[in-house]
Amino acid sequence: MSMPNELSIELREYLNHCGLSASKIAQCNGKTRMYHDLGIYGDIAEACMEVLTEHYHVDLSSFEFKKFFPHEFSGKDMLTRILLWITPFTGNIARQRDEYLPLTLDRIERAIHNKRWE
Repeated sequence: MSMPNELSIELREYLNHCGLSASKIAQCNGKTRMYHDLGIYGDIAEACMEVLTEHYHVDLSSFEFKKFFPHEFSGKDMLTRILLWITPFTGNIARQRDEYLPLTLDRIERAIHNKRWE
């Protein structure tokens, strides 16, 4: 496992696969949260979880996406969809209303090592 503020090589590689820049990865530690701190959600979050299965052979059958990430489009009714389309910044406000569990990099690293979601 990694030191308190230092990421393992595997975790750095994983974040690189997820599209994070080297400077962004350098700011991360084990307590960094995918959605809350890195702003990863929706299609990008799905792609990051696919990296776990495809590159690290992690069994994510028990992983529940909606507990950790909002979907790409958070509009639940037509009015909300129109408002989000007209003023994209309101999407951030809409997504913040919902509560999502923190998915830390420590937890991602555990999944990589254990080859399954716990």
